[in-house]
Amino acid sequence: MSVAKEIRRYMLQNYGNLISISEPTFDDKTRTWVAQLHTDYPRLIRDDRSPNERILKFLSMNNLGKIRFSEDLKPLEATTRDECIQYLHTLLRMWRERAEKIIVTASSDQLARLGETQWVLAPIRMIVSHLVRKEVLYDSEIERESPRRVEKVHQYLKLLEGLNLVHRIDNGYTSGNLFTALLEKAENVMEFKTAILSCVIRERYSILRDVFDISQLETFVHIDNCYYRPALEAERILHWKRGTILHQYLEFYGRKSPMRLAYILDELVGANALEYSHNYYYGNKELFDQMLEMKYQMPELAPPRI
Repeated sequence: MSVAKEIRRYMLQNYGNLISISEPTFDDKTRTWVAQLHTDYPRLIRDDRSPNERILKFLSMNNLGKIRFSEDLKPLEATTRDECIQYLHTLLRMWRERAEKIIVTASSDQLARLGETQWVLAPIRMIVSHLVRKEVLYDSEIERESPRRVEKVHQYLKLLEGLNLVHRIDNGYTSGNLFTALLEKAENVMEFKTAILSCVIRERYSILRDVFDISQLETFVHIDNCYYRPALEAERILHWKRGTILHQYLEFYGRKSPMRLAYILDELVGANALEYSHNYYYGNKELFDQMLEMKYQMPELAPPRI
């Protein structure tokens, strides 16, 4: 009797045909056969420019569980179907988080150029302006601001200090090594400020989102995700109509003002985060190539085990 055949039959009876098993291995210590569970999760993706074409891709997900059989091929232990589903949902969430990180990292320059980003992160631009002009931001100068603004300025200074953009001295802050390096590369102060914002978004987006509650910027990232995540799954640039992107947003993030979402799409096109032509939105090829390269470099999806 084939070990693999027997375990595969058990798997089909208990998990269905979306789950697969690795080649069973024999554990000499326990005198049992063990097979790991994994899946190639199907993703059906469309391209509005070719409505009759259906792009079928798979997300490979490992370590969903295991099946253990005795030497005489009797089932001894198996991850339950509910546990597999739970791990699958964990992996899908991990993939969404990975995709968001890839997209934010690749398009941080474009996101930094958005007018709304410049406004939302104005405290950082204010700090940068002061350090370019006076080289040192003294504690006494910060304390002259309103109590609420003092707290916010200190929060942003800590954020910038963690990136080596500013450096703490006895009575205030001065520019850090990365600040100086970016300033030397920039052609003007406005370009330099945008480079600083790009660095902060690229390296600390999750902190901006979770600690600073930058909800305005988050919506721009979500719209970007609605296009680029499926494109990363398809591994090709897609051409989508506005309604397709807005439907994706509704499905993953819930309702939002259609007028605001349409405005955000236009802003992303203006910043070259997306392209638009003949009623279709599509990816910036340079950015997309960077995203694909980052995707290929990431480890396989597998849920953490306790």
